[in-house]
Amino acid sequence: MKNRWRRIVPFFVILALLTGAAVIAGAVFVLNRKINNLHDTVIALMDSADGALDREKYIPNLDPGTEGWLVTQFGDPMQQQEMCYVITTGTGLVIIDGGYSYETPRLREIISRYGNSVEAWILTHYHPDHITAFMDIAEDPQGIEIHHIYTVEQADLALMQEKASWDDFTALERFNALELSGIEYLHRGDELNLLGLKMEVLSAYDNRLDSMTNDLMNDSSLVFRLTGAEDSFLFCADAGVGLTDFLTAEYGEDLKADYVQMGHHGFGGLGESFYRLVAPRAAFFDAPAWLMTGEGDRSTREKETLMRDMDCVIFSYYTAPNQILLK
Repeated sequence: MKNRWRRIVPFFVILALLTGAAVIAGAVFVLNRKINNLHDTVIALMDSADGALDREKYIPNLDPGTEGWLVTQFGDPMQQQEMCYVITTGTGLVIIDGGYSYETPRLREIISRYGNSVEAWILTHYHPDHITAFMDIAEDPQGIEIHHIYTVEQADLALMQEKASWDDFTALERFNALELSGIEYLHRGDELNLLGLKMEVLSAYDNRLDSMTNDLMNDSSLVFRLTGAEDSFLFCADAGVGLTDFLTAEYGEDLKADYVQMGHHGFGGLGESFYRLVAPRAAFFDAPAWLMTGEGDRSTREKETLMRDMDCVIFSYYTAPNQILLK
């Protein structure tokens, strides 16, 4: 009977998503605590769904009610890796990165629901899978007002190219061509208030990284923690293994958080010692099916196994959009 229940629960979870039912804050979290693995079921349903739901357009209920902050992870569950989160209250909106251009229409619709007003847009670094949708909107706002744009300073472009000739700098060049006013650059140790959440910057680019890493774009990512009255969420962006020793030595047990967004989509990112200090209840992988089930260097399997061993609930694009209520 127990095994039968484990098979039945994923079916109803995915069926609800595919028919467009709004995700209730915390519901996915509770169900994932029971099943914690949707891979085979989701792949089978997606193969047979025949376009039952266009996940590039689907928007769940974003209102957390009278208490807390609703954190929503978006992402195409079967194609590209990216990073796109929104944080919402009854009246306010914060966007983190935003992902590729296919997220642009959905983000415009979300912003319209908040009076075409974004309290803060956080850009963790300058890779296209993180900031392309933001640039689409910045170039053609259509009445959208962004009150604060938070990001990191840039390393010298020539140095980044020298250390990582394989990297993609097209989004960085496009970003630098934007005529943006009022960009606010964040640094390690900065603290801000975002819709009542405390934001602590644990890492951001400074010239110490120039000699610390050969992956300057990713390791210059904004690493920050958001804390409410009870819960905290640690965002690691694309921070890689090169920052593991630095962050663990700098913060130790102060890295603790209830939720964590896995560095570099869950592959090639921060190491085991870092995540054991964070000791989260749930881990968010910004990864589609091919990455969650991949092999070798292009796979989240090692980190997924680690987080499961730590008794974490796993969220990925299999069930996106995913939501938790941060209290």
